[in-house]
Amino acid sequence: MSKKYRLTLILLATLSLIVVGYINTSNYDFLINDFWFTSGALLLILLSLVDQPHFSKDSNIFINAVTAGISLLLVEQDNRDYLFWVFFGLTIYLLTSSYILLWIRQKALADENKFVKLFSRLNRQLGRPESIFSAFFIWGAYKQFGAETNQFNSLLIFWIVFIILNIPSLAKAIEDLLYIQKEKNNQLALGQIFGVQSKNTFLVKLFDTKDRITQARIFDFVEFKYSTDEKLRKGLLIDTYLLKQEQWVKILSNSEIEKIFNNAIIHSNHSPDIVYRIEDIPENDYLNRLVGIITENTVISKIRFVYNSRMEIQEGQLLEVTVQKQQVLYQVVEGITRIEQLEQKNQTGLIVGEAIQLGTWNAEKCQFEQFGWVPEINSPVYIADDIEIPEIKDEEYIIGSIPGTNYPVIIDKNVAITHHTAIIGVTGTGKSIFARNLIRQYLSDDDTKVICIDFTGEYLGKFSDYQPDRVISDEKSESLFKKIDKIERIVANNYNKDNEESRLLRKEIAEEMYNEISNFLKGNKKLSIFELPHVENTSGVLTYTKTFFRLLFHIAKKEKSYGKRICIVLEEAHTIVPEWNFSGVSDKVSQPLLNSIAQIALQGRKYNVGLMVIAQRTANVSKTILTQCNTIVSFQEFDKTSSDFLSNYFGQEIVGSLNKLKFRQAIAAGKAFKSNVPMIFEVPHIEEPEFKEAAEVEAKEEPLKEKK
Repeated sequence: MSKKYRLTLILLATLSLIVVGYINTSNYDFLINDFWFTSGALLLILLSLVDQPHFSKDSNIFINAVTAGISLLLVEQDNRDYLFWVFFGLTIYLLTSSYILLWIRQKALADENKFVKLFSRLNRQLGRPESIFSAFFIWGAYKQFGAETNQFNSLLIFWIVFIILNIPSLAKAIEDLLYIQKEKNNQLALGQIFGVQSKNTFLVKLFDTKDRITQARIFDFVEFKYSTDEKLRKGLLIDTYLLKQEQWVKILSNSEIEKIFNNAIIHSNHSPDIVYRIEDIPENDYLNRLVGIITENTVISKIRFVYNSRMEIQEGQLLEVTVQKQQVLYQVVEGITRIEQLEQKNQTGLIVGEAIQLGTWNAEKCQFEQFGWVPEINSPVYIADDIEIPEIKDEEYIIGSIPGTNYPVIIDKNVAITHHTAIIGVTGTGKSIFARNLIRQYLSDDDTKVICIDFTGEYLGKFSDYQPDRVISDEKSESLFKKIDKIERIVANNYNKDNEESRLLRKEIAEEMYNEISNFLKGNKKLSIFELPHVENTSGVLTYTKTFFRLLFHIAKKEKSYGKRICIVLEEAHTIVPEWNFSGVSDKVSQPLLNSIAQIALQGRKYNVGLMVIAQRTANVSKTILTQCNTIVSFQEFDKTSSDFLSNYFGQEIVGSLNKLKFRQAIAAGKAFKSNVPMIFEVPHIEEPEFKEAAEVEAKEEPLKEKK
């Protein structure tokens, strides 16, 4: 209730009390002589103007007690019966206890001890104007006029009207009726606030004029003065409802909207709680940033928001929300349509988005950092702004960015190699181009050598600009295979046991392969290809591959890889390190190979040897190897086995996005990334060099071989 109407109320009520007093006494002597009038006047003044608009405090009680004590002095000696002394004792108690409470109270009442709470709450009941001065008023009228008189009954009726019917509330209703009727003629007045959902979200009932409803449009800017704090606010219409056959709208109000108007006052003579449309809007991008508002069931790791925006958003979009004055970033992972029952048969449809927390952005470290709290309900959600492009270290590389932003996803190449990396994704998602580009970044470092274990024959052509050699030449490879076949025949004919000849052959194979690997690591070539003539996992192929990995690791341990860092690329990893039920051969034959590669996976980081595992699915790749990959990049995946496995790295919230990722989109997580939270990122378009087909490369090599 406004100050104007409270003042009007006290004037009318006082005038009514004077009229009733004159009718009862036929003179105006009661104005200064009668105790009942003094009590009634104090009741009107204190209740209507001072105490009613606010909660009673200890200071209010003290003032009421002082006022009551002074009013009791007007009672003549002859009328001071036992009730007078009861009132006097109550006044002294209130005066003393409230004064003591004013001195000893140091904290909010809820935090005080139980005795302070007891006396403070008791005083607030006994010392209210409607309690103490009502008692004075009725007792004074009774003492002067008696209980069976018309004078007493008329004063009692006045008290009933004022107290029982609660005239301040009635005046508020009358006030609303008057100014609402006036505002309906204002073409810019849209409606009246009838509810508050939070400190920045208001429910407004539109005026029932047909033209007015058509004027209220979603994303209109408005201005209003909220009666509770009488603060002038700017707001934005973000939603509409039909409740009880009346049109309602929801208004969002915050400091960001205020900044659009530079805190200027648009309308003059605001009626409290009336919402006015703003016609002239300064140029701004607010509606291009607003996505919606936080809704229920939001937790620290994931927000849920009602989509209220004219901007299109999609999975992977980066959002920002202010939490405890910090800009916290979230990434969209899900959108859900929902029907909300309003009342009777009325319903409203809405879209609820879900976004996982990436955290606050640390510009100095170029990484996201987890934030440990939730945003308030109805907090606005915005599309994240771009940032200044950060400087990165020599050992770092930007593999992509958060979709729709320039927030970089940065990988530490050294950690990615030594702590092993897995790149997963079905065919046609951009996985292979991404992997080859990452390999090129590794090759840009002088101290890094890359060995591609490629059974597809593709890498020889794709990296023709590096003029890669085979780790083991074709001639040597053919010779080694013959010796391996011979060993298998000898062992088979000797009851599956080695003899002197087979042991000698094994030693020759190891020495020749050792020399070939050492020559590559010591040489100038940075990239080498390890190829096999057949893709099938025959026992000979597995033995050959096992020996290669065993000797490579031996060189790494003994010779420290001749001062180089080695990255072993396992292309189509399921053909090299298959899960046991996909190997195609007996465990006895395939297990030694897995053990050799597992040894590198478990201990390789000590000797600067790491793996890059590239596969289409996790289901048919050895989990022994995959679980040692501390960095995972997963493009689109559909099978449940992959989702279940990758949820251990990414978490359940984001792994559901695997099957919805677009071309060149992936989820990244792990030790090599600057940020330790899983995130959806987008790989930029990569222009690979003009490659020669592997067949062309081989054709050029043939004459060189013949000359040799």
